[in-house]
Amino acid sequence: MIRPHLQLHDYVEPVAPRQAATVLLLRDIDGELEVLMTQRSHTASFAPGVYVFPGGGVDKGETYEQAAVRECIEELSVTADIDSLRLQAIWTTDRDMSKRFVVKFYVAPMPEGQTPVADEQEQFLPTWVKPAEALAMHQVKQFPMIFPTIRTLEWLAKFDSTAAVMAHCDANVPAWDSCPRSAMLGGKPHYYMESDAPYGELELVCPDGIKRHALDWTHDAPVPLLKHLRRLTCGNPSMMTGPGTNSYIIGTVDTGFIVIDPGPYGTYDLSTPDADKAHVQRLFDACSGDIRAIICTHSHPDHSPAAKPLQEMCLQANTDVACRPIIYGMKNLPTSRPHSEFTPDVQIKDGDVLTLSSNDLTITLRAIHTPGHAANHVCWALEEDGLLISGDHILNGSTTVIDPPDGNMTDYLESLDKLTRACEQYDIQYILPAHGYVLGFAKDAIAKLKAHRLGREAKVKKAMQTMPNVALDELVALAYDDVSPKLWPIAMRSLAAHVERLRGA
Repeated sequence: MIRPHLQLHDYVEPVAPRQAATVLLLRDIDGELEVLMTQRSHTASFAPGVYVFPGGGVDKGETYEQAAVRECIEELSVTADIDSLRLQAIWTTDRDMSKRFVVKFYVAPMPEGQTPVADEQEQFLPTWVKPAEALAMHQVKQFPMIFPTIRTLEWLAKFDSTAAVMAHCDANVPAWDSCPRSAMLGGKPHYYMESDAPYGELELVCPDGIKRHALDWTHDAPVPLLKHLRRLTCGNPSMMTGPGTNSYIIGTVDTGFIVIDPGPYGTYDLSTPDADKAHVQRLFDACSGDIRAIICTHSHPDHSPAAKPLQEMCLQANTDVACRPIIYGMKNLPTSRPHSEFTPDVQIKDGDVLTLSSNDLTITLRAIHTPGHAANHVCWALEEDGLLISGDHILNGSTTVIDPPDGNMTDYLESLDKLTRACEQYDIQYILPAHGYVLGFAKDAIAKLKAHRLGREAKVKKAMQTMPNVALDELVALAYDDVSPKLWPIAMRSLAAHVERLRGA
């Protein structure tokens, strides 16, 4: 658990939510699915003027289902069959809102022989609309909707009939139970569900849900995540690096600082030397030169080359050799590619510990050797706060490349299991990747990664059984048919690792 006094902001208790229910009334017209929506009053205290599904608050003594049926009658003069209702999802209003609800969304067929008539007080303009058309109109600002409605329509658009929707929901298991979080992006508020990439970062930085965090990627200044943790993203965005390589700055003015993954330095073909030098200078400035250690999670050229220049910059600023930060990591193995040569000052071993401390703060970083993406890859657990700095072993928004011979698929999968055990041991809730936003639900994220890899491996195995002697460039089209062909050259590296593992099994 994050130590409360290290949070950036004082916690503000969110407003307690009320119970509410909503119904998606469905029909099929000319073989296409439509849903009934209405426009809320422009004077409504909550979401005025937007298009919604009929619904409202649960009265005392009512069930959610009874409230859903009553609201249909009151708002549209439609009497829905309570036995036909099927639970679709559960939404809890964003913690940042002054008026909040826990809303159960139901689906139901439109009763035959009834015509919706709006009450003209709370709801207006009953409209049958195809989900995809509603979304398209919203894009051009002709059909205003709020975030839960948009996400629900995106889900509904996957179905082609009322029967298909009802069959999918027949078990009354919600497709999601979500309380979205909000942030600023491009100067505008945006909302995110638990499955969205930024959610974990928003939960870490603003646990109370108050909209204080901006998600814009910036390369010119560190982004505070906690009082003792900042992220500075290098200006080397690309298809391989996403928004850029994340350098993490750990510590305070009182403890001094540790920099993890200082980034490229003029040798990486996706980054310019000027950008690399600027990044090193920003790291130095962010720490006021008081860098006690430099850690490289592995030797790939977007992570480790800047270690020596940053070390030298610190030494030039203070000619006392005792102030020279030590570079920690694992030396590259002979299996690594030539551009990944790296020799640390101190060779790290699995379980090694680095600490920072002052009178009122201790920071403990523990090394976890995680081969797979690279043979010398090391993740680091910040023990006191349940954080994992994952390097490239775990990314946010993509899966890492396993590139033999230095990359090994069996090692990668076993390292995921090792990280799961570390999550249990150190109560790790958040993962700080070298590319992308902070990940939440750490154990779930690792489990999904492993399931994805094993699922891909099953496709590779099936393709190999169908075409035993097929070349990799042909096999990739079968095993990665759900991936853009533009990515196949990169996918072939991990494909080779799967094939190597399967042939060695």
